[in-house]
Amino acid sequence: MAFKLPKKGFVFYPVATGDSTTIVVKENAVIMQLDLHNCEADEDDDSKPFPIVDELVRLLPKKNNKPYLSVFALTHPDNDHILGFEDLLSKVTIGEIWHTPRIFREYRKDLSEDAQKFCDEAQRRRKIMIQKNGDVGPGDRLRVIGHDDGIFKDPDYKDFPAKARSYPGGTIEVLDDEDFSGVFEAFVHAPFKDDSSDTRNNTSLALQITLTEGSKTAKALLFGDREYPTIKEIFDKTKENKRDRYLEWNVYLAAHHCSKKVMFWKDDDDSPEKFRSDVMKEFEGSALSEAYIVASCRSNFTDGKGDPPPHSKARTKYEEIIDAGHLLCTHEYPTTKEPKPIVFTIGSDEFEFGDERTKSEGPSGLGAAVTAARGATKPPGTQVGFGEVA
Repeated sequence: MAFKLPKKGFVFYPVATGDSTTIVVKENAVIMQLDLHNCEADEDDDSKPFPIVDELVRLLPKKNNKPYLSVFALTHPDNDHILGFEDLLSKVTIGEIWHTPRIFREYRKDLSEDAQKFCDEAQRRRKIMIQKNGDVGPGDRLRVIGHDDGIFKDPDYKDFPAKARSYPGGTIEVLDDEDFSGVFEAFVHAPFKDDSSDTRNNTSLALQITLTEGSKTAKALLFGDREYPTIKEIFDKTKENKRDRYLEWNVYLAAHHCSKKVMFWKDDDDSPEKFRSDVMKEFEGSALSEAYIVASCRSNFTDGKGDPPPHSKARTKYEEIIDAGHLLCTHEYPTTKEPKPIVFTIGSDEFEFGDERTKSEGPSGLGAAVTAARGATKPPGTQVGFGEVA
């Protein structure tokens, strides 16, 4: 049976080690895409990455006989977050684009073809938005996220319409020129004012997105590829401003594809790497009941010197702060041989994860569940399941 989007909720796809997250705000009408990693399986790899562009073309609602994506938001322009954008843009009408332009100024000479295409499209929209003072139609809309004393004093953006400007510490409830107050809220945690001097990963757009249905909510933390110093800063600044609710999460997309750099860090090149328990206590303290962590990556967790994410050390630390079976790797769900999108839904009755691991058969599924339960420091949750774990 072909995959279907939920009526309202979050979807995480098996797209190798990269990010592609779909947020369904209104069934068959308002869909938001955060990052994109369109790829094919390697010949020597048995995993089956999801053909995300083709699937979005199939899944999106139609307007004027063409697939329509209400919003595309980019955390940062590394290829594992923007691969396939040119193809998507040619096949889909994108109502509105969100981006933080500072990154393109600083890394203009180091952009992939898809990142350059995104930059060109954002610049095209910027000019139209300024020319028409924001009174533009779908396909030309742009939301810029930055600081008064940074982005919006730049000559390219000083006349950018106020209604399409957003700032860290603020919220966004308008999608594609439609107000979704009480239904959708994106709180902008970062980029910070001083991110311009940091690495590209640490300039990532960082959001908490809340979906509401009746009296129920679903909250997701999406931090891009940020690492320990700036993630700790997110927690510190948000708490200083007494806005702890914007740190809460039912689902957390493990930053930088389950990288150990979120909680293992060295202060300088000559210092040893140390585990930073303070940030893990923050994650644990802000987790809501039955919370889940999603690792958007292949299932090749390692810890060798210089190994890229995903890292086993990070997985172990994350598993210590949630119920057994509640860390979900996109290339292990429901099994490593047949990965499927991970779907969380929000309805008027409850926030729900439709766990398909319980449907898998054979001793490998059962063995994985037992291993997960034994290895966790917390007692098993109600949905341990029978998924394969690397």
